[in-house]
Order: sequence, then C-alpha cells, then structure tokens
Amino acid sequence: MRRNLFIMLGFLTLFSVVSAQDCSELFISEYLEGSGNNKGVEIYNPTSEIINLGDYHVARYSNGSNTYTAGGITQLQGFIQPYSTHFLVNGQTTSTDTSPASDPNLRAKAQQLDHDYPAPTYMNGNDAIALFKKIGNTGTDADFKVVDLFGIVGGGMPSDGQGWASFTDVWVYKNIYDGDLIIGQDSVYISNYIVPATYYWLPWTSNHSLVRKPGVKKGITVETMPTLEFVVTTEWDTVPGGVDQWDSLNAHYCDCEFATAIELGVAGPSLSVYPNPADGYVTISSNEGIDDLQVMDLSGKIILSLTELKGIREKMINMDDFDQGIYLIRARSGNNFITRKLVKQ
Repeated sequence: MRRNLFIMLGFLTLFSVVSAQDCSELFISEYLEGSGNNKGVEIYNPTSEIINLGDYHVARYSNGSNTYTAGGITQLQGFIQPYSTHFLVNGQTTSTDTSPASDPNLRAKAQQLDHDYPAPTYMNGNDAIALFKKIGNTGTDADFKVVDLFGIVGGGMPSDGQGWASFTDVWVYKNIYDGDLIIGQDSVYISNYIVPATYYWLPWTSNHSLVRKPGVKKGITVETMPTLEFVVTTEWDTVPGGVDQWDSLNAHYCDCEFATAIELGVAGPSLSVYPNPADGYVTISSNEGIDDLQVMDLSGKIILSLTELKGIREKMINMDDFDQGIYLIRARSGNNFITRKLVKQ
C-alpha cells in the first residue's frame, strides 16, 4: 500500500465525501491520547457479522501531513465479533530518555499491541488517524479505501507544528479554578482568535480520551480535506476523568445494535442507552420491554432500582444527582437480563 495514497486521490476527489452505509462498516469508536505513550485506537463493528480484521489497516498522518510516511501504518489482526470492539494500543514496553513505555495496565486492555516507532499509536494530538479497508488485489492504491478518518489529512503545516489547528478558528485550553487554585483544564472553541506564535498548535484532541457519539453509525470517508474544518464535538464526546481515563474502553454504545435487532427481529432483548456519555436525562430503550431496571456503580452498589415497570419499552431517568463516573445499567426483560455501561459527565 503506497504512502502517498491521499495525494493521488486528492486530485480526483477533492471535497468529495463517500460515506459507508449506516451500520455496515467498521469505524473508529474511541481515540485515546493520554500521557507519555499511553495511546490507543479502538475500532467498533456495528454489523451483525464477524469481520476479518486482516483486511483493515490503521495509519497516522503526522501533524496532518499528506502521507503516513512519518506516522506509520499497522495491519489489524484477528476477528471482531458483532457489536464488539478491537483495541490497538501503543506497545512500547521499555523507556528511553525521550520516549516512555506505555502503562502496562493499558496494554493489558489491548486486543493488539502496535509495532515499533513509527506507528499509528505514537500520535500526540495533531495527527490524523485513518482506517483503511483492503478491497482488491491489483497491487495498486485502488486496492484500499478509507472507511473512517479522525482529523484532517493534508490540513496542517508540519513545519510550524500546527496540525489541523487553524490560526483563525481553534480549540484551545482554558484553566478550571477553585478559588485561585487551578484544579484542571478544559477546552473551548475560539472563533477569530489569533494563536500566539509561541503556542504553535493547541488542538482539543491532545491529552484527551474521546468516544464516538452513540448516534454515529458510519465513518468519515473524506479522501482529502485540506481546507475543511474538523469540529471534534460533531461526532465525539470527551470521556470524563481527564488524562489517562480508560474505563470506557473495550465496549462501545451505538444505536446500530438496537436498530439492527429491531429490523432483523433478533431474538432476545436489546438495550439502548442514550445519550451516552450523558449529563441530565438519559433514555433507556428495549426492543422487548423492560420489567425491572437497576443503575449500579462499578463496585456493584445499587444507586437506583425501578421495579414493576410492566414491560415498558422506554424509560427516562435523571442523572443530575449522580456523581461523575461510570455506571452499569441492568435491565430485566422476562427471564433475560442485559447490561450496558453509562458514562456520567
């Protein structure tokens, strides 16, 4: 697979968008950009089929470059079950003076460890990540197509280190104060703001774990978008908890699972929780009806219990009084139980 794929396609498909049909193709479900080399990319299967991952590659376009020469490419391995995830993690196990080892607890969550540098999981916040699928055997670039894209390929200025952060519209950090004490950082979108030259790039995608919104059912397949915006919040939510937050890994909540169960008449209950992550009201829906419902924290403590719901197919609960964190939603439909994770922002 040639490293100048986007350059070649760019002349033919500038500004064109070819989107996969909803719930029919793999896409990136989580982007983990933590401290040091605690980096990873989670892939989600929104279909009802087992998919061979050997047909897929993840590539990194360093600083929004036109090629992945400096960023590297990795072929995925194994198979991915329906409505399941595959987590590719930075595999560096020893530290050097300039490059720390990734956390062994993070590596333990992986289905696949990435290869040595240069590799996709050495991103630092302003690198575009692409998911490719092999569709032919001609030995040319036409054998591969983009099925998802995070960031902008060809949209940065690597010599200035900007990535895709524009000088006129950027995501920048703001401090969170408790009195005069800085207790954390958040991000804010600033329009018509000139970034001081000393800051270079200040992308919202640095030092954040981001999860795809449940309503996203397909990847972004823009072949090249050197002048288009990458507005993160259109399809992505920040995982609460700050840098090195890993609780949401190895599971993804997508409307595809619930919609497909209804369309195909799949036996057994299906449960949809949205929005997720959430702050405020959350809607819990089931294709077979809900008799009982519990909300538990990760220790198993029951925070909320609703009984005798008499087979309702949808229930709304208010999360305002819940602490920020990860919860388990456990619903009973007849003799069947199904559990989903819920992230409270």
